Amino acid sequence: MVSLHLSDSTINSLSNNELNILKYVYEHGDAIVDMNIREFSAQVSYSSATILRFCRKLGYSGFAEFKYQLRHQTMIHDIPSSPEKKPDFDIQKLMDSMCFNIDGTAGLISEEQLSRTFHYLDSDCPIYVWAPGGLTSILSNYFEKLLLSIGRQNVYLLESSKMSAHILQNQKNKCLLILISTTGNFEPTVRMGKIGSMNHIPILTISPYTSNALADLGTINFRFFTNQRENQGAEFTSRLPVFYVIHMIIRSYLEYKRLGDTHDSII
Repeated sequence: MVSLHLSDSTINSLSNNELNILKYVYEHGDAIVDMNIREFSAQVSYSSATILRFCRKLGYSGFAEFKYQLRHQTMIHDIPSSPEKKPDFDIQKLMDSMCFNIDGTAGLISEEQLSRTFHYLDSDCPIYVWAPGGLTSILSNYFEKLLLSIGRQNVYLLESSKMSAHILQNQKNKCLLILISTTGNFEPTVRMGKIGSMNHIPILTISPYTSNALADLGTINFRFFTNQRENQGAEFTSRLPVFYVIHMIIRSYLEYKRLGDTHDSII
């Protein structure tokens, strides 16, 4: 059984149907993490719309984020509580966790987000990719090189804070600013987002699914699931879901270009 730690006000806000869904969640939490929303809808005999309203009342953006939290709770309960014996290293659990983050991230990518992104990729406006240094700059470099590899011109990497601020503050033509952060609250990146926002520059952000300052500044927000990690004060959160988001943007754009105006789906 999982525990969602819901407040009394949240529980009181639930309808009878939503309380029945909650009861099912408490009794079958382990099984739900492997279901999609259609399968879950069939199990509880309520519509997908009812399930989405239920998830949002609990404070989640949708079923994907709700399912991610269930998986997180399940993993916590699976950890042995005895401090006397360290648990054996389980590579399968590690792999399952990484795969679940990717699967959850895939559920957060929408056709609407991609379509709005393609609008900028189809134009000839400058695209500026902020590279704040450290591991995040690897992601920025990767995104920049993929954009150039598909023939997109006018893509520029921004590495100096002062030079970047000057460029954004004096940008008179339409452009796109791309900001990536594994926490969504990295101060130099947030500051760059504020400069872009004050100068009415469209911003594409890639940040965690949790509430964060960077997403609040974004024009197009791509979100990802990951577990924040630190080791002796150093942040080493996995960048794998971010690579996945970048790859899906590029792959979807190539498919969109291949199919042209006759395409039915771009995901």
